[in-house]
Amino acid sequence: MGRTENEHLIIKKEWDMFQNVKNIGGRADCQDDWETFVIMRLSQLKSWEDNVVDSYLNDLVEAEKAERNLIMEKYAYMMEETDPAYYNQICGLLPEIPERTLHMIDKIVDQFMKWEAEVEADYPKVRANGRPAEGLDTGMVSVRNYLRSELKTYSEHTIIVYLAQIIMYPDKNRYKISLEKMVKAYGYESLEEAERAL
Repeated sequence: MGRTENEHLIIKKEWDMFQNVKNIGGRADCQDDWETFVIMRLSQLKSWEDNVVDSYLNDLVEAEKAERNLIMEKYAYMMEETDPAYYNQICGLLPEIPERTLHMIDKIVDQFMKWEAEVEADYPKVRANGRPAEGLDTGMVSVRNYLRSELKTYSEHTIIVYLAQIIMYPDKNRYKISLEKMVKAYGYESLEEAERAL
């Protein structure tokens, strides 16, 4: 299959997993918002190299075989920051992540947050409509927490190729690429136009 087919297959598999996430307070509104889900997830995938897309698709296929819900696991990992007491009750149910993988995840997150700071400086109004960069007392999920939690659901191979793309192309701001794809999906020609309009 080609790149586009793989991206759409990833989104379909993620959406199916998302539908089976059980929230403490009941079904979330975003679980019925297919259009926004596609925009958000496709914007992220468009910032990846082909081998990362291929590897992550394989992660989803293997997760299905093992009856794992990677989206549910991602939200569980987020609770380490947003609801530590509840996280302590469920963390033993989550897959154990090797220290070497956690170390690579931290490297990815550190670089991503540098990119986020660059975008924040250049497009503050656009960024004001997104997640806070770092954790807040409000319990909102931060960019750092969301990314780190999602990366924890990836296989070690996907983490390796993800980190490799960052090392190979250090000046390619993948956060900016993703955000630009997102604003274009909402009708803007560019981040600059979106910044002027907001």
